Amino acid sequence: MKLEYLQTAQAGLRWFRRYHRQNPQLDIARAVAALRVAETTLREFPMAGERLEDMQAVREIKITGTAFSLLYTVVQGMILIIDLHDQRGLRSAEALRAFARELRERYGIDPR
Repeated sequence: MKLEYLQTAQAGLRWFRRYHRQNPQLDIARAVAALRVAETTLREFPMAGERLEDMQAVREIKITGTAFSLLYTVVQGMILIIDLHDQRGLRSAEALRAFARELRERYGIDPR
């Protein structure tokens, strides 16, 4: 199944890279490898993630060995990555609002 990162995920991707570079005790290569494993898992098992409480169409899959997860939805046979979410913060709230707008405008779907 095709996997696509939405524009809303760009800030999360930048933070993921910056966080791992700013913390030399963390292995960025291992974190990136874990991200790739999560992407592969989603391609093979799109419903592997847990549903997000507030948005039925949004799921979350944890990236093993990191404090991050992927927020995503499955629409029209595609996996759309909404955000690379830092589980310790609330930054993804804006990404989810932007995703909801994009999903309504682009696909005519209400994510709730």
